[in-house]
Amino acid sequence: MRQNIKITKREMKEDKFTTFMLQAKDYFFENWIYFVGGIAAVVIVVVGITFIRSNQGKQQEQALEIYNRAMTEYRSGSHQLAIVDFKSIVDDYGSASCAEDAAFNLGNAYFAARNFTESKAAFENYLNDCSGDLYFVTSAMAGIASSMAGLGDMQDAADKYREIAETYPEFKLAGEYYYQAMHYYIKADQMESARVIFAKLAKDFEDSKQHLDASRLAAEYKITL
Repeated sequence: MRQNIKITKREMKEDKFTTFMLQAKDYFFENWIYFVGGIAAVVIVVVGITFIRSNQGKQQEQALEIYNRAMTEYRSGSHQLAIVDFKSIVDDYGSASCAEDAAFNLGNAYFAARNFTESKAAFENYLNDCSGDLYFVTSAMAGIASSMAGLGDMQDAADKYREIAETYPEFKLAGEYYYQAMHYYIKADQMESARVIFAKLAKDFEDSKQHLDASRLAAEYKITL
Protein backbone atom coordinates (compact mmCIF):
# COMPACT_ATOMS: atom_id res chain seq x y z
CA MET A 1 0.00 0.00 0.00
CA ARG A 2 1.33 3.33 -1.02
CA GLN A 3 1.94 5.67 1.87
CA ASN A 4 0.69 9.25 1.51
CA ILE A 5 3.28 11.83 2.46
CA LYS A 6 2.04 15.21 3.57
CA ILE A 7 4.14 18.22 2.65
CA THR A 8 3.78 21.26 4.83
CA LYS A 9 3.56 24.80 3.42
CA ARG A 10 6.99 25.53 4.86
CA GLU A 11 8.45 22.51 3.09
CA MET A 12 6.74 23.62 -0.13
CA LYS A 13 8.34 27.05 0.20
CA GLU A 14 11.72 25.50 0.95
CA ASP A 15 11.32 23.22 -2.03
CA LYS A 16 10.52 26.11 -4.33
CA PHE A 17 13.48 28.01 -2.95
CA THR A 18 15.74 24.98 -3.52
CA THR A 19 14.47 24.67 -7.08
CA PHE A 20 15.06 28.38 -7.66
CA MET A 21 18.61 28.19 -6.31
CA LEU A 22 19.42 25.19 -8.49
CA GLN A 23 18.06 27.00 -11.52
CA ALA A 24 19.95 30.12 -10.57
CA LYS A 25 23.13 28.10 -10.13
CA ASP A 26 22.76 26.60 -13.60
CA TYR A 27 22.05 30.03 -15.07
CA PHE A 28 25.09 31.51 -13.34
CA PHE A 29 27.45 28.85 -14.71
CA GLU A 30 26.01 29.29 -18.21
CA ASN A 31 26.46 33.06 -18.07
CA TRP A 32 29.33 33.40 -15.60
CA ILE A 33 31.43 35.69 -17.78
CA TYR A 34 28.71 38.33 -17.75
CA PHE A 35 28.31 38.15 -13.98
CA VAL A 36 32.04 38.29 -13.37
CA GLY A 37 32.36 41.20 -15.76
CA GLY A 38 29.59 43.05 -13.95
CA ILE A 39 31.09 42.39 -10.53
CA ALA A 40 34.49 43.51 -11.77
CA ALA A 41 32.97 46.74 -13.07
CA VAL A 42 31.34 47.43 -9.71
CA VAL A 43 34.58 46.66 -7.89
CA ILE A 44 36.50 48.98 -10.19
CA VAL A 45 33.99 51.78 -9.61
CA VAL A 46 34.06 51.30 -5.84
CA VAL A 47 37.84 51.12 -5.75
CA GLY A 48 38.00 54.16 -8.03
CA ILE A 49 35.73 56.20 -5.76
CA THR A 50 37.70 55.10 -2.71
CA PHE A 51 40.97 56.05 -4.39
CA ILE A 52 39.61 59.44 -5.44
CA ARG A 53 38.35 60.17 -1.93
CA SER A 54 41.60 58.99 -0.41
CA ASN A 55 43.58 61.04 -2.90
CA GLN A 56 41.46 64.13 -2.21
CA GLY A 57 42.03 63.67 1.51
CA LYS A 58 45.77 63.45 1.00
CA GLN A 59 45.74 66.52 -1.23
CA GLN A 60 43.80 68.45 1.40
CA GLU A 61 46.35 67.47 4.03
CA GLN A 62 49.28 68.37 1.78
CA ALA A 63 47.73 71.72 0.82
CA LEU A 64 47.02 72.61 4.45
CA GLU A 65 50.56 71.67 5.46
CA ILE A 66 51.98 73.94 2.74
CA TYR A 67 49.55 76.71 3.67
CA ASN A 68 50.54 76.64 7.35
CA ARG A 69 54.20 76.73 6.35
CA ALA A 70 53.54 79.67 4.03
CA MET A 71 51.77 81.62 6.78
CA THR A 72 54.71 81.03 9.11
CA GLU A 73 57.09 82.25 6.41
CA TYR A 74 54.92 85.29 5.70
CA ARG A 75 54.69 86.30 9.36
CA SER A 76 58.42 85.87 9.88
CA GLY A 77 59.18 88.14 6.93
CA SER A 78 60.31 85.39 4.53
CA HIS A 79 58.03 86.75 1.83
CA GLN A 80 59.71 85.11 -1.14
CA LEU A 81 59.39 81.67 0.42
CA ALA A 82 55.76 82.41 1.27
CA ILE A 83 55.14 83.42 -2.34
CA VAL A 84 56.49 80.09 -3.59
CA ASP A 85 54.27 78.11 -1.22
CA PHE A 86 51.09 80.15 -1.70
CA LYS A 87 51.57 79.92 -5.46
CA SER A 88 52.08 76.16 -5.18
CA ILE A 89 48.69 75.80 -3.53
CA VAL A 90 46.97 78.00 -6.12
CA ASP A 91 48.58 76.16 -9.05
CA ASP A 92 48.59 72.57 -7.77
CA TYR A 93 45.83 72.34 -5.16
CA GLY A 94 43.09 74.52 -6.61
CA SER A 95 40.30 72.38 -5.15
CA ALA A 96 41.69 72.42 -1.60
CA SER A 97 39.69 74.18 1.08
CA CYS A 98 42.56 76.60 1.76
CA ALA A 99 43.11 77.50 -1.92
CA GLU A 100 41.06 80.73 -1.78
CA ASP A 101 42.91 81.93 1.30
CA ALA A 102 46.18 81.06 -0.42
CA ALA A 103 45.16 83.07 -3.49
CA PHE A 104 44.36 86.09 -1.31
CA ASN A 105 47.54 85.83 0.74
CA LEU A 106 49.61 85.41 -2.40
CA GLY A 107 48.65 89.01 -3.16
CA ASN A 108 49.64 90.05 0.37
CA ALA A 109 52.98 88.28 0.09
CA TYR A 110 53.80 89.90 -3.24
CA PHE A 111 52.83 93.29 -1.80
CA ALA A 112 54.98 92.76 1.29
CA ALA A 113 57.87 91.89 -1.04
CA ARG A 114 57.16 95.18 -2.89
CA ASN A 115 56.44 93.35 -6.12
CA PHE A 116 53.46 95.55 -6.90
CA THR A 117 52.88 94.32 -10.44
CA GLU A 118 52.44 90.75 -9.23
CA SER A 119 50.45 91.75 -6.15
CA LYS A 120 47.98 93.63 -8.34
CA ALA A 121 47.66 90.62 -10.65
CA ALA A 122 47.23 88.21 -7.71
CA PHE A 123 44.43 90.27 -6.16
CA GLU A 124 42.73 90.56 -9.55
CA ASN A 125 42.93 86.78 -9.99
CA TYR A 126 41.47 86.32 -6.53
CA LEU A 127 38.47 88.48 -7.41
CA ASN A 128 37.99 86.69 -10.74
CA ASP A 129 38.27 83.13 -9.45
CA CYS A 130 37.16 83.13 -5.84
CA SER A 131 33.97 83.72 -3.93
CA GLY A 132 35.20 85.28 -0.73
CA ASP A 133 32.98 87.22 1.66
CA LEU A 134 32.63 91.00 1.56
CA TYR A 135 35.59 91.62 3.84
CA PHE A 136 37.97 89.71 1.57
CA VAL A 137 36.45 91.13 -1.62
CA THR A 138 36.89 94.73 -0.45
CA SER A 139 40.32 93.93 0.97
CA ALA A 140 41.41 92.47 -2.38
CA MET A 141 40.13 95.59 -4.14
CA ALA A 142 42.05 97.71 -1.63
CA GLY A 143 45.10 95.54 -2.36
CA ILE A 144 44.75 96.43 -6.04
CA ALA A 145 44.48 100.10 -5.16
CA SER A 146 47.55 99.98 -2.91
CA SER A 147 49.47 98.10 -5.60
CA MET A 148 48.58 100.85 -8.07
CA ALA A 149 49.92 103.42 -5.61
CA GLY A 150 53.08 101.32 -5.19
CA LEU A 151 53.51 101.46 -8.97
CA GLY A 152 53.16 105.26 -8.86
CA ASP A 153 49.62 105.36 -10.33
CA MET A 154 48.15 107.72 -7.72
CA GLN A 155 45.14 108.73 -9.79
CA ASP A 156 44.19 105.10 -10.44
CA ALA A 157 44.72 104.22 -6.78
CA ALA A 158 42.43 107.05 -5.69
CA ASP A 159 39.77 106.06 -8.22
CA LYS A 160 39.91 102.46 -7.02
CA TYR A 161 39.52 103.37 -3.37
CA ARG A 162 36.63 105.64 -4.28
CA GLU A 163 35.06 102.78 -6.27
CA ILE A 164 35.20 100.47 -3.25
CA ALA A 165 33.61 103.03 -0.95
CA GLU A 166 30.86 103.89 -3.42
CA THR A 167 30.15 100.25 -4.28
CA TYR A 168 29.91 99.21 -0.62
CA PRO A 169 28.77 102.36 1.23
CA GLU A 170 27.40 100.39 4.20
CA PHE A 171 30.59 98.43 4.74
CA LYS A 172 32.35 99.28 8.00
CA LEU A 173 35.57 100.31 6.23
CA ALA A 174 33.87 102.62 3.72
CA GLY A 175 35.09 105.71 5.62
CA GLU A 176 38.67 104.43 5.50
CA TYR A 177 38.42 103.83 1.76
CA TYR A 178 37.10 107.35 1.22
CA TYR A 179 39.97 108.73 3.26
CA GLN A 180 42.50 106.76 1.21
CA ALA A 181 40.85 108.07 -1.97
CA MET A 182 41.25 111.65 -0.73
CA HIS A 183 44.86 110.97 0.28
CA TYR A 184 45.80 109.66 -3.17
CA TYR A 185 43.86 112.35 -5.03
CA ILE A 186 46.05 114.86 -3.22
CA LYS A 187 49.17 112.92 -4.22
CA ALA A 188 47.91 112.94 -7.81
CA ASP A 189 47.36 116.73 -7.52
CA GLN A 190 43.64 116.25 -8.09
CA MET A 191 42.52 118.79 -5.51
CA GLU A 192 38.94 119.15 -6.70
CA SER A 193 38.40 115.40 -6.47
CA ALA A 194 40.03 115.46 -3.01
CA ARG A 195 37.62 118.23 -1.98
CA VAL A 196 34.60 116.18 -3.16
CA ILE A 197 35.72 113.22 -1.07
CA PHE A 198 36.40 115.48 1.92
CA ALA A 199 32.84 116.79 1.65
CA LYS A 200 31.54 113.22 1.59
CA LEU A 201 33.47 112.38 4.75
CA ALA A 202 32.24 115.56 6.46
CA LYS A 203 28.64 114.75 5.61
CA ASP A 204 28.39 110.98 6.15
CA PHE A 205 31.30 110.23 8.52
CA GLU A 206 31.34 113.35 10.68
CA ASP A 207 32.25 111.67 13.95
CA SER A 208 34.75 109.20 12.53
CA LYS A 209 38.51 109.05 12.83
CA GLN A 210 38.68 109.16 9.04
CA HIS A 211 36.92 112.54 8.99
CA LEU A 212 39.33 113.86 11.61
CA ASP A 213 42.33 112.65 9.59
CA ALA A 214 40.79 114.10 6.42
CA SER A 215 40.33 117.44 8.17
CA ARG A 216 44.04 117.52 8.98
CA LEU A 217 44.90 116.74 5.38
CA ALA A 218 42.50 119.44 4.19
CA ALA A 219 44.08 122.00 6.51
CA GLU A 220 47.59 121.01 5.36
CA TYR A 221 46.71 121.38 1.67
CA LYS A 222 44.29 124.29 2.13
CA ILE A 223 41.25 122.36 0.92
CA THR A 224 38.01 124.06 1.93
CA LEU A 225 34.37 123.10 1.61
